[in-house]
Amino acid sequence: MLPPVPAALAPAAPGSAPWWGVPAVAGGFLLAGAVIAFLATWLSDRRRLNHEDRRQWDRDLRESYLEITRYFGRITAFRYQVLTDEGDRRSRYQAGAEALAGLREQVAMLEVIGTPAVIARAHELEDRSAAVVSLWHELINPGKPEYRALNAARNELLDAVKDSVRGARRP
Repeated sequence: MLPPVPAALAPAAPGSAPWWGVPAVAGGFLLAGAVIAFLATWLSDRRRLNHEDRRQWDRDLRESYLEITRYFGRITAFRYQVLTDEGDRRSRYQAGAEALAGLREQVAMLEVIGTPAVIARAHELEDRSAAVVSLWHELINPGKPEYRALNAARNELLDAVKDSVRGARRP
């Protein structure tokens, strides 16, 4: 007869895991946790960077709009001045032409950073401003319709800028 086999040497019961199974499963979970942590960090950083980029674009858009408003103010400052002296009219035209040049520079900036609606409204304001300044070049005092159209164009640009900035905040 054969001697009894010690339990340590007894064959494994069917269905039990091999000795390397537990460390392999633990390593798999460790690797999966590392991948999940990496992806979560990457997505969070990406979201934060996109948010910062959008804030910078909004800031640039607002600053450009404020510059346009300054130049617009220089043009409309002459609204209630009916100038009869030709020298004064030429001075007004020169001041208006300088303001129009600055306004055009800011409109060019908006072409880079603005939405299509903002760009269209900025061009409309530029056209209306140019119409008023060109009347000054002809030594003509613009009337109420020209200034009303100019103010309406500025208000439309303001609305477009507000919509562009607020639209970015919507989920």
